[in-house]
Amino acid sequence: MLTKQLGMRNTFDIAFYCRNSRKNKRGLAPIEMSVSLNGTRAFINLPMKVKPEAFGAYLSTKKTNEVRSYLSSVESKMNTLQAMMAASSRSMTLDLIREYVKGGFHFSYTLGELWSDYFESLRKKGTTPRNERKYQLVIDAFYAQILPPEAQVTEIQHHHIQDFESYLKSNFAESTAANMLSKMRSIILYAINNGKIENDPFKGIRINKRLKDVEFLSIEDLSNLRQKQMPNDRLERVKDLFLFQCFTALSYCDMALLHPDDFQKNDLGQIFIRKSRAKSKIEFCTVLFEDADAIAKKYNYQLPVISNQRYNGYLKEIAAICNIDKDLHSHIGRHTAACYLLNKGLSIEVVSRILGHTNTRMTRHYAKLLDESVFKEFKRLEERRVGT
Repeated sequence: MLTKQLGMRNTFDIAFYCRNSRKNKRGLAPIEMSVSLNGTRAFINLPMKVKPEAFGAYLSTKKTNEVRSYLSSVESKMNTLQAMMAASSRSMTLDLIREYVKGGFHFSYTLGELWSDYFESLRKKGTTPRNERKYQLVIDAFYAQILPPEAQVTEIQHHHIQDFESYLKSNFAESTAANMLSKMRSIILYAINNGKIENDPFKGIRINKRLKDVEFLSIEDLSNLRQKQMPNDRLERVKDLFLFQCFTALSYCDMALLHPDDFQKNDLGQIFIRKSRAKSKIEFCTVLFEDADAIAKKYNYQLPVISNQRYNGYLKEIAAICNIDKDLHSHIGRHTAACYLLNKGLSIEVVSRILGHTNTRMTRHYAKLLDESVFKEFKRLEERRVGT
């Protein structure tokens, strides 16, 4: 029997019974938990069934058995319930205890409620709308393929996560699938850490995050793009925007938010931009080379930005016109600038600052050596060898 003193005159007692009168055709009867709360008693059926004639023997022996272990876990869960009620200032009632036991020793908590609570925790941490949208895609996919929002969180089992992993790998690129599964893992960890799930359905599942290969323009591609005359003003403006990215390492989102006041001049006469990234709120600082400044001046430092979707669509037209054998998109401009800056000898710390990265590990992703850099280093090595 478990007796809990809930206050000066409040008591909470439980005991366990198994009655012959409740036996089924197989000779099994449910274990009943007798709950006495402040002098009022109720009987609640537990999921486990045993033979009533053996029940007393299970409890009287000192040896560990499945019934003793099960009832010990029930007592532990009732202790947890009492502690939860004390922490939340909620009153313990018999109806509340019944709800708790009926819910598998959890209160009713749906997937929809979990997503809502998790989103709220993200917002408190200062997440961006872009990041929220990524989580929403994961959640919508889970709803559509695995369990609906009204399902209980406790219903999520290991096989559900395996099915979700298979679906993601079949419908998305490897790195995208891994990132989406990682986000689902974060949501499940939130549920576990807040006592909503006991057993981790991700147990035994490894998420292998492979970095995407960085695509960037070769020197020949970039030279061809600069010299190619576009057939109309629309594509000429898009070409200028893309070249501006290639010269500054700005993401399209950050470039689209530029204002003429963001272009500043330092004591050395250099034009530079210092802002916080829209995506991460991390500050970046980049200096405009002559070519980049020429593009900014052309538009009176008010770049002719359009929607990212239309921009990427027009870049595909430009790639065809310039015979660039790459799936040209806005990220390639940023990648191109980062790779060239590293290959021109700028330290990884400086390039990290330009990109607005929080650490150099992120920047090393762009440290791709161009053939010209390899040839030059071997030329220097050869010259040193001849000179000795």
